[in-house]
Amino acid sequence: MNKPLALVSLITLALLTACSDKAEEKAGSISCNDPAVLQSARDSILQTIKQEARQYAQNDNRQYVDADKVIAAGSDLGITLNEVKSNSNGTSPACTAVLNIQIPEPILQAARDNQALVYYPQNLDGILQQRTGGNTGLRYDNNGLFKQLLNYTPAPAQNAGVTVNYADNKLTNTGQTLTATLLPYGVKSILMMGGKPIPREEALKQLAIAASALSDTPAPSSQPDPHDILENNSASAIFAPETGAGSGSAPETLAPKPETPAANISPAELDQARSNNQQADADINRAWERLDQTVQKELLSEQRDWIHSKNSNCRAAAARAGSTEEAEYLKLQCDTRMTRERIQYLKGYSIP
Repeated sequence: MNKPLALVSLITLALLTACSDKAEEKAGSISCNDPAVLQSARDSILQTIKQEARQYAQNDNRQYVDADKVIAAGSDLGITLNEVKSNSNGTSPACTAVLNIQIPEPILQAARDNQALVYYPQNLDGILQQRTGGNTGLRYDNNGLFKQLLNYTPAPAQNAGVTVNYADNKLTNTGQTLTATLLPYGVKSILMMGGKPIPREEALKQLAIAASALSDTPAPSSQPDPHDILENNSASAIFAPETGAGSGSAPETLAPKPETPAANISPAELDQARSNNQQADADINRAWERLDQTVQKELLSEQRDWIHSKNSNCRAAAARAGSTEEAEYLKLQCDTRMTRERIQYLKGYSIP
């Protein structure tokens, strides 16, 4: 063989072997501190917050919390990977690290300010104390910083990226705890109570007054909830109808007044309930049409969830009935009330 040719062949073979060895080394040994690990943890936490916030908002009949606001707060979390250690065994490193999650101070303060509207009679600190410590591995410093110990194994993915396999479901638990912390932050600025809009600050004030009044009164066998006092009394007093002094009407209820049994609903009352419901439907359609198309797109998913919630609540209201007429009456009242509340909410987005 020609010596120059043989030398070239040997050099080429050596280079190919070296490249192959490096590729195998890279495929078999991925750093515990690879950027993909932090990204994977962040994605997992944000996905959990998104799911939990939307589920809470969908199941909350009061509709106090804006799920999108909670999700946006999740995106502002400061998440870092610290104290990374490798307990490598062969080509599959077993890794440990401490995931730090810091809630920005303004978000934490807003959550603390609004906590009573979500958690009364519990408080946020007490809830977090229950959710952290013990076998969860999650620690909280009472000032917005969470620390979660992670056990994981990074491995090469088919797309030349990195996949991270976690030893347990601690990331999911962490995301759920963070959601619980952020929910009060997501409380809307205008709340619907007793069919009337009430500013969040005023709702908090009235709730505090109601809670204080109850704490000063010996507890009866069935003590009322301050939330019920707030919704049934305070809101209607603050936002009285503009029909003259002292002429405010009581907020609409789901059932007829006790002195008029629902089973004895007259045809005229049922017709009036139908008429009110038709008017409410027409009003909400007009309120929707006044929204900018961009806002409509943003609210479309929320609007569908609201319709689902309304239908579910009103079916439950109708189920209490003792007759066909009573069931229709209760359903219409419920539908009309929730529709009017939704109209007030949509007005906050409408074009002046």
